[in-house]
Amino acid sequence: MWHQEAFIYETHRMGNGYIAVYGRLVKDNLRCVVVNVYAACNLRDKKTLWMELSNIKSSSHEVLWCFCGDFNAIRSHDERRGSTNRVDYTSEIRGFNSFIDDNLLLDTPIMGKNYTWFNSNGSAKSKIDRVLVTEEWMEKWPTCKQYAQRREVSDHCAIVVKSVVRDT
Repeated sequence: MWHQEAFIYETHRMGNGYIAVYGRLVKDNLRCVVVNVYAACNLRDKKTLWMELSNIKSSSHEVLWCFCGDFNAIRSHDERRGSTNRVDYTSEIRGFNSFIDDNLLLDTPIMGKNYTWFNSNGSAKSKIDRVLVTEEWMEKWPTCKQYAQRREVSDHCAIVVKSVVRDT
């Protein structure tokens, strides 16, 4: 995205918990939006963020969207393991899945690890970092996947988005 021969930055929009970068893919002369997300931990603030992200997407004519980062939310109970916290995540799961469905987003396949956050002693883990894209994004890059990297300086695994096409 930061390679000027591949992507031309046009503008950006920032809000509480996100920065959206709007630009143009040089090779295809297509506009796209990449939104880096860092969600709060409490459900009320997450719902506010999801609403704001929905509003910026619905108010735009762009079709190539990628929302990536720390959503601090899970899509199913299977995405959280080992937590001693007795919170019922059903409302969060329902709200997050509604955000994804309402915006016609696809959760790209994850490679390498099933979880992206680990507590310091490794006894609890969650999949709270992810890459969500539009169908048009997947049509453009049908092999697009998210690759969870080794956890080194954070309690989160870095995520790399790649679309790899190999000649056979």
